[in-house]
Amino acid sequence: MGLVFFVLLNLAFSSLVQAAPGPSISVSPASVEVSQGETFTIEIVVDPKGEEIYAAQYDLYFDPNLLNATSQTKGTFLSQDGTNAIEVINKINNTIGKIEYGETRTAERGISDSGVLASISFEVIGTSGTSDLTLGDVILSDINGKVFESEIGGGTCTVGGVTGEPAVIDITVEKAHEMLEEEPEEIILLDVRTKKEYDSEHIPEAKLIPLPELGNRIGELDKSKKIIVYCKTGSRSRTASEILVQHGFEHVYNMLGGIEEWKIYFPVTSLLTPTPPITVTPSPPALSPPPSLTPAASPAASPTSGFGAITATIGLLAMSYFIIKRKRRR
Repeated sequence: MGLVFFVLLNLAFSSLVQAAPGPSISVSPASVEVSQGETFTIEIVVDPKGEEIYAAQYDLYFDPNLLNATSQTKGTFLSQDGTNAIEVINKINNTIGKIEYGETRTAERGISDSGVLASISFEVIGTSGTSDLTLGDVILSDINGKVFESEIGGGTCTVGGVTGEPAVIDITVEKAHEMLEEEPEEIILLDVRTKKEYDSEHIPEAKLIPLPELGNRIGELDKSKKIIVYCKTGSRSRTASEILVQHGFEHVYNMLGGIEEWKIYFPVTSLLTPTPPITVTPSPPALSPPPSLTPAASPAASPTSGFGAITATIGLLAMSYFIIKRKRRR
């Protein structure tokens, strides 16, 4: 009896260890209520939960009809011990509502204490509505390039006192792919670009209804199914999603970043005939100069200690950049 109890206790302890969560990254505060004309700031907070984080990256999506991002400022998370940390990407795109950020340390080990990775300031330009603040393409890695499975917590911004869940749900391309993999029979993937764009490239199994035709072709869509809407970058799909909601569709998902973001992770297909390759007749090889005319190879110069340190740092940063920018495919 004692042996059985010990085995069961050991199994229970092992399951708890395996279930331990990895590092987390989240939007703080998770909920913001504002009015048109106001400004506010959110923080992107990382909790390593015992791991050593050396490099970090995220994309943050928002509704550009409601919010205008004005700045993104480096936090102290990766430099809290006094070590220098380098931004490798810091971009704001208010046209499609997408923010990108990436940062890496230059020391010989990572950070295991919580902190603010970056702060983002917004100006409220809309009158009312709810904007999700959705984190995507999150990568937290150690000095060896190991990418941790991370908990991700987004946020919401409510403008003008609107309450309740948003009628249109914003999802990342990773989430859209996951949904299509898990329940393909319950989902309609709707492309609202032009026919020319669709013929050039589209996501496999997508149904084309260009945005200008959507109102007259609503009857082609099944209201009992979930509908994932996409366009090139996420702007037209937002409009199309709102049209679907106005016509009584209850499960509408706007794919953030559109097909441009999808192509980074997953394949697309085309209806166009591929252009045949051009045949080029190779030129005859160039004659080598006689040995007497061939310059002697000069010995490689030994870099000074300062130059060597700079080169090593650049190499480290380059390695970290590719670690950060690596895309996870599922």
